[in-house]
Amino acid sequence: MDRAQARAGPRIVTPDGQGEVAVIGGGMVGLSAALALLQRGRPVTLIDPGDPMGQASYGNAGVLSRGSIFPIAGPGLVAKLPGYGLGKCVAVRVNRRSLHTMVPWVRRFLAACSEPAWRGAAEALDPLVRTAIDHHMALAAELGITQRYRQTGFLRLYRQAGGLAGAARERGVLERFGIEAQPLDARGLADLEPVLAERYAEGLHFNQSMSVDNPGAIVMAMRDAFRARGGLDLPGHVRAISSLGDGVELVVDGRTLRFAQAVVAAGVSSSTLTRPLGDRIPLVGERGYHRLVPWSGNAALSRPIYDVAGGFVASPMEGGLRVLSGVELALPDDPPDHTQIDAVLADAAGRLPIDANGAGPVWMGSRPSTPDSLPVIGFSKASRAVVYAFGHGHIGFANGPATGQAVAALLSGDLPDVPIEAFSPRRF
Repeated sequence: MDRAQARAGPRIVTPDGQGEVAVIGGGMVGLSAALALLQRGRPVTLIDPGDPMGQASYGNAGVLSRGSIFPIAGPGLVAKLPGYGLGKCVAVRVNRRSLHTMVPWVRRFLAACSEPAWRGAAEALDPLVRTAIDHHMALAAELGITQRYRQTGFLRLYRQAGGLAGAARERGVLERFGIEAQPLDARGLADLEPVLAERYAEGLHFNQSMSVDNPGAIVMAMRDAFRARGGLDLPGHVRAISSLGDGVELVVDGRTLRFAQAVVAAGVSSSTLTRPLGDRIPLVGERGYHRLVPWSGNAALSRPIYDVAGGFVASPMEGGLRVLSGVELALPDDPPDHTQIDAVLADAAGRLPIDANGAGPVWMGSRPSTPDSLPVIGFSKASRAVVYAFGHGHIGFANGPATGQAVAALLSGDLPDVPIEAFSPRRF
């Protein structure tokens, strides 16, 4: 079957089941899986609605954070939840009109707010997160885009003295896994980033972390490589997925197509696709907003920062500084709410050398998040022809390439190079 025929009609799996693989989702995770499968000689069709700029892979902070091994749920968080629900914290916002639909997720989230669960999640995430930079750099070298990666580290900033003391437990766990978090006083921060002089009291420098200057450009380079290597694009929405004896059947905008295997990497929409296969996976969308803001004068940051009290991340990008809001729990179809991004942009403009009046349009995306903050990577309950790869929350961009390699290994009958048992769909 030539490429024109392949685009025109349904794919039929071969009698031995070794046919084409459908990858559902064109974000960082889906593209990483597609490229890894092509590398193993597997024909791949990528099915995606074709709205790349709306995906979380394009609008994130572009940080490959070595220290991102902790779940959102943790000890002490329960006491803060009433304030989150009432909108008293700029870092977390809840769409109260949609909250009733999130009750199953919230129950599991509350169950994960314990010391053992918090430490267990860090134990599970560390092997994956520690490989993120190596996987990214290997992919960047292969695609010729290493210039977009920067060995900058990442700063967490505290406005008042005493913030470091509150992070003592976290720093102890980080040290156990060999993750460097260098404490800095105000002078140390100013030495590292002169524009921060007299603006922050303390900070932590995660100097093993990296950042990129344009996440969207990296994902587009991956998409171009996928096409150049013979991958097929199929624009459309997957409306249903079912397991067959010799493969997988997908309904794509009214057409029924058959494949030997499938990867579900559709972000926040993934849990809808898993239900007919018998997997009820609690997933919510953690919305995030950003605006790209021009620098004011000649001063600029050289690395991403997280202002703890301000509840915002600011990351240097091509064309200026990307100012990102915290978390908004909402349904995918809920109307945008610019309250968070408006508040943090105004705050950031008072602390950083940016011109808020020249800020670009508001971008909004939705991170697929599980209640325990662990991704879902593994076979579906219904069939070993279907692998799930979603639910990475805030670490999907960073850990997409490593996840893609794990997915390709599973569908090829091999063991992934990182342990993924804790990410099994069967934990729910």
